[in-house]
Amino acid sequence: MTSPDSQERLKEEAKNIQTRIGTLIKDKDPKARMLRALCIYAGLMTETLLEYEEPDIIMEQAFHRIADLLRTDPSDSAEPDALMPLATVIDHDTELGRLLARNTAEKLPKGLDDLHEIAIALIINDVPLWEKEGYARDRMLRLMVECVIESLTFEMATQDFCDFLVEDFMTDNAHATSESLVGIGAVAGYYFHVAEDEMKLPEGTDKDLLNVMVRESLRHGTPGTKNWAALAAANDVDDKKIPQYLKEIKPSIEEFFVLIGLDDPLGRAVAVAKAAGRMVAVISVEDVGQIHPSIAKSLAKTGMILGTQYKEHVIPA
Repeated sequence: MTSPDSQERLKEEAKNIQTRIGTLIKDKDPKARMLRALCIYAGLMTETLLEYEEPDIIMEQAFHRIADLLRTDPSDSAEPDALMPLATVIDHDTELGRLLARNTAEKLPKGLDDLHEIAIALIINDVPLWEKEGYARDRMLRLMVECVIESLTFEMATQDFCDFLVEDFMTDNAHATSESLVGIGAVAGYYFHVAEDEMKLPEGTDKDLLNVMVRESLRHGTPGTKNWAALAAANDVDDKKIPQYLKEIKPSIEEFFVLIGLDDPLGRAVAVAKAAGRMVAVISVEDVGQIHPSIAKSLAKTGMILGTQYKEHVIPA
């Protein structure tokens, strides 16, 4: 049973999180503020779920509990909700929530277990407030569930793809570390190209995708410039090899997406871009084929650019 002092501590940290979110979200539009706060809360929840061996089971339990407290179930529809943010936005804001969760957990007696309770409390506090602004609570709950699932998916996919590159593409198939960076970048660019063909993307989404890669790289300790847009292209990359890299890497990645049911091409691009960013850190920071950080960044960025320029949606046999 939680002591009164512990309860007060949790309330205090919940208020601190709300204050911090208020400083992070600069949008003046109420809908944009609501959606961004919802994504950040989803990030808080994601970080706590990753502590468990079976995050999907804990997630289901948590949302059953939230649904009971809100006296509603998530809205049930086969169609995507028009309010659902783009995958690049979901990644940006859920990662803000994950960072807030890690920083806050350090101050709490039970760490992320306490943070899990705070996340639930914040959600059940704010959903009724959003309802007063004209958004149905069952709709908000569905959006929350989908954002948490997407954030969890990105994290699991990132680790899975990095393992594949190191263990299969580099070790078993004897590809150089530089080729792994170009190859995984090209797959991210390929999926972005598919997304551009299938969706009407806002201007600048390509830069947002590059920033997904940048953030993941920085998060895992890659030193040097944060402005990858200013990096020169890797001139020694042979663009004629891009179809071969896609042929070798994409099937395993596609199999993962089919298995978990991630059909959104932009969501796929984000998941692969995160893996590319993490591989930059693995290769330039950790002892895996050691490449200078600026070169590693340039290779991954160049691969992504070449992947977006690849005009065939069917990889040659």
